[in-house]
Amino acid sequence: MPPAFELLDHGPSTYEAAVEIEDNVISQLTYVSKTKNSDKYFRKQRSAIEGLTAHHLGLDGNSDCIVLSQHAWIRGTFNVCIPVEVKSGGASRKTITRCPIPHKLAEAEYIGTKNCHDIPTSHLFGFGFSGGRHFIHKTHRPFYVRFTHTVWRHLYALLRYPVLSQYSRSPIAHHLRTGYMIVEFIEPSRGQMLSKTRDENREEPSRKGDLFRGMARLIISRVPQPRIGSFRFHADGTIAPINRPLSCSNMILENDGAPRVLQRSDTYTCTDAFISDLFTSHNNRFLGQPNAVYDERDCRGQMAVKMLLRALSHHYLKQELREGPFILQLTDFHASNIFVNQEWNISCLIDLEWICCLPVEMLTVPYWLTGRGIDQIKEKHFHEFNKGREDAMWESKGVWLWHCLESVNAMYFLLESHLYLRFSSTLSLNAEEIVSQFRCENSEDVVAKKFAEKEQYDRDLRSLFDERGAAKASEE
Repeated sequence: MPPAFELLDHGPSTYEAAVEIEDNVISQLTYVSKTKNSDKYFRKQRSAIEGLTAHHLGLDGNSDCIVLSQHAWIRGTFNVCIPVEVKSGGASRKTITRCPIPHKLAEAEYIGTKNCHDIPTSHLFGFGFSGGRHFIHKTHRPFYVRFTHTVWRHLYALLRYPVLSQYSRSPIAHHLRTGYMIVEFIEPSRGQMLSKTRDENREEPSRKGDLFRGMARLIISRVPQPRIGSFRFHADGTIAPINRPLSCSNMILENDGAPRVLQRSDTYTCTDAFISDLFTSHNNRFLGQPNAVYDERDCRGQMAVKMLLRALSHHYLKQELREGPFILQLTDFHASNIFVNQEWNISCLIDLEWICCLPVEMLTVPYWLTGRGIDQIKEKHFHEFNKGREDAMWESKGVWLWHCLESVNAMYFLLESHLYLRFSSTLSLNAEEIVSQFRCENSEDVVAKKFAEKEQYDRDLRSLFDERGAAKASEE
């Protein structure tokens, strides 16, 4: 039996299975050991996490904070969530210490990456940066600090300075080598993850109606922003939308090795410039990933798709919206980040760090409400998705264009299944080859280079599996 090795996002895999995976498995094989090292570090930092929790909650020496055992930790795509039990004044509650996972945030390539009124979010007690700066919510500070901070907030607003947040800096003896956030634990009495009941209840009209109304409230309560980007928190406690629009999909591209296009301080006042840089990000990922293609035909097809999508994009963008409005949107808006009650009323949102100011045209009903992947939305599942859009009154014609740009690997399918149809039923192989030649000068050199990279990648992957298999056999 061929040896199988653990992949963090795919489970055990043999070479024969790994070579068919679209992701860069050579990079992913390192994630398991890096994750174990990360967990080991946090286990050693239990006392620091307990001390940080006590400090951010303003607890005295008569209170106890206890990090729960590792089996209770929750691991997401980009963060590890460490539950802490807090015992104070005869009562017990929980908080969550959330820390970024550097090897999932392109930290090796780009050091420093980890840096609606009627629908509540989990309370953020405080947070800290890897450089040693710590900030605490004003409600957990002494009265004189709260009073002074409130005066300053009003003064900043009066003078039209950048918005002063509710958090103030506080020196702490404990520290972690990563950034962190301490947030409240969502008790079952407040709701449960939508992902736990989505499949069994998604056909019930009353629940779907309540959920769509909650989503609509999230959207209409957004205050328009002057530019496309995300917020940056400054050392003086102010916040401003001067950071690049950092979505979770773009982070995945960069973590896979795509050269960065959207630089840290890049913001946009026009949709055209933003969408052009998104296209370039996908092109960079294609050029930078060693196993991006299977053969010459696949390479030509991908080059043609990227060329055609850029050419067709103006048909799906509204000219009157090119300069706004831009509104806050959740780019990590999936069913496990939404808590609902029994009737599917949204009771809480979590994981808001991927929120960005984006074009209003990007708003759409989440495709996962159909219970299908984005590359499975066709035929009857397409009609189900479209019915959801109509029920929620989202009718943007550009929905599939934006899904192409926000998806990591579904661009080819979405273009062929949803965007071609307005112009042609299909694109022949000969047409793909012709179109691909206009992607760049000397396109045949790109094809030859990508095919050579794929062959070398397969050899390197085979060698890596053979080495690990031999090492495992010698241990036995």
